Amino acid sequence: MRRFKRFVKRQNQPNTIGNRKRVGFLLIVFSFLLFLICAFRISYVVISGQVAGVSLAERTEALYNGTETTFANRGQILDRSGNPLVVNSQQFDMYAILSPNYKEGDQPLYLAKENFQAAAEIISQFIDSSTEEVLAMLEKGITEDGEILFQVELGSAAKGLSLEQKTSIEQALTAKNISGIYFTAANSRSYVNGSFAAHLLGYTTNEDGKIVGSSGLEKTYEQVLAGTDGKIEYNKNAQGSPLPGTVKETQKVADGTDVTTTLSEPLQMQLEQLLTTADASAQSESLTGVLMNAKTGDILAMAQRPTFNPETMEGTEEKNFVWRNLFTEEQYEPGSTIKVGTLATAIDAGVFNPNEVIQAGQIEVEDTTINDHDLGQKGPLTMRQAFSWSSNVGMVELFNKMGATKWQEAMKQMGFGKATQSGLDEAAGSLPSDNIVDLAMSAYGQAISVNQMQMLRVYSAIANQGVPVQPHVVTDNSSNQSNEQMFSAEASQQVLNYMRDVVEDQNYGTAYGLYNLEGQAVSAKTGTAQIPAEDGSGYGVGTNEYLYSVGLVYPTEDPQYILYLTMKRPQNYSADILPNIANPLMASSMQLGE
Repeated sequence: MRRFKRFVKRQNQPNTIGNRKRVGFLLIVFSFLLFLICAFRISYVVISGQVAGVSLAERTEALYNGTETTFANRGQILDRSGNPLVVNSQQFDMYAILSPNYKEGDQPLYLAKENFQAAAEIISQFIDSSTEEVLAMLEKGITEDGEILFQVELGSAAKGLSLEQKTSIEQALTAKNISGIYFTAANSRSYVNGSFAAHLLGYTTNEDGKIVGSSGLEKTYEQVLAGTDGKIEYNKNAQGSPLPGTVKETQKVADGTDVTTTLSEPLQMQLEQLLTTADASAQSESLTGVLMNAKTGDILAMAQRPTFNPETMEGTEEKNFVWRNLFTEEQYEPGSTIKVGTLATAIDAGVFNPNEVIQAGQIEVEDTTINDHDLGQKGPLTMRQAFSWSSNVGMVELFNKMGATKWQEAMKQMGFGKATQSGLDEAAGSLPSDNIVDLAMSAYGQAISVNQMQMLRVYSAIANQGVPVQPHVVTDNSSNQSNEQMFSAEASQQVLNYMRDVVEDQNYGTAYGLYNLEGQAVSAKTGTAQIPAEDGSGYGVGTNEYLYSVGLVYPTEDPQYILYLTMKRPQNYSADILPNIANPLMASSMQLGE
């Protein structure tokens, strides 16, 4: 047994020494490999100048050098007289710093707990929060275990404050020797008259401190209004502040250019007020009004209901609110207001006889029966009476006489099916199909879709001896008079005169006595268009499934203005709703002479 133990001891002794040698060797190899890896990594970093894809040079640059963007002042939007409609402004968000470590020397710059109550009482005087609500926000900055947070926000009511609110709060706090309340500024846009022409002017959003147009003229003229941002570079200290003498401008800022609209502020304000009153009475799905200078194409007023405030977005929560500009982005069947174009085309084609008598009521086109709105209760009509009484049968008779090809050419000549180049986003509308029934229906305003700018062009041709003007909302130096002859001068004058019958003919005028301009004649054409069903199955059924409209050219003797109004699906229809908008506005426009 002793011999066996000695044998085992002799065998183990060399193995222990060998194991130590092997472990030592492995450690040396591992250390060498680790050294190689580290050396390779360091070499890579030195050569590439990057760590984890991040440039060391850029990080060093960012550590010692700073850059800032100097935002350009956005251009204003003005009315035709230079009155500001949209201007730049600043809004302020308020917060409180509570940390006792926030000092400058021995001067405390924080809000002390003993001043919470006094500060809350002052702040609540200038924002939409009670003293108790402000105090509760401040007290959230002190935890249950007594820890004091560095700063606290003061709720939504303390955001988006005006310069006046900020100044008032600061002055009141200073008077009480209370510190610790601070404000951060953000650029914003101020819409001087609230919801004034909101869909036309549009609204903006703030993207990382820069104001960007999101709709309307704000978006369409973004490149003009925005200008070019500048850039400054500087060296900075450990706290990140610029070192004196190192600030330099590397890119000059170029402020945006003002955009001058054709809008007349007094006429726009009046239209807004008139639409608000009418909308409260009619409770319609939508209500629109646009006033244009017949000679120049300047849009003097343009408003729709529902509307919204571009600054606060109040109104966008309404269930029937739409973001679309209904004058350019909405396409619709115009109904009988298109008949001025049908009549002018028929006169130029030589197929209109004002004294020809027709049997009104209904007419067959292929396998379709087309009815008049009164189903023929007026009895036989002359063709002139058929126009003022808005007979669909009369228009189909004219269509049959002029022929489908002539009418298709005329619709294209009138500009239907293509944008008017008004400077706004436009829905081009659509022409009727080649089906003879659709073509016949389009002669009285169905089976064709248009936008209101297209209708204004047609009415401007009637007002200007057959030559249309280009409706537009922004002033420029180019001519807005078209060289094209939409209708002959003779046909336009005849239609203008026949439009007087609509308001002056006691027996056959659809708007007899409704539209009046003291001492002047008014030419008008009314429309009552059935609204197509959303599923495309025909037309809506119900007493309010109509789009009521009127086109007015005045004064008849020397047309100066065109006014076009629409009212869609009113819950409380009354024949005087649209006249109550039109008559005061017509009088004011004549007085102002815009």
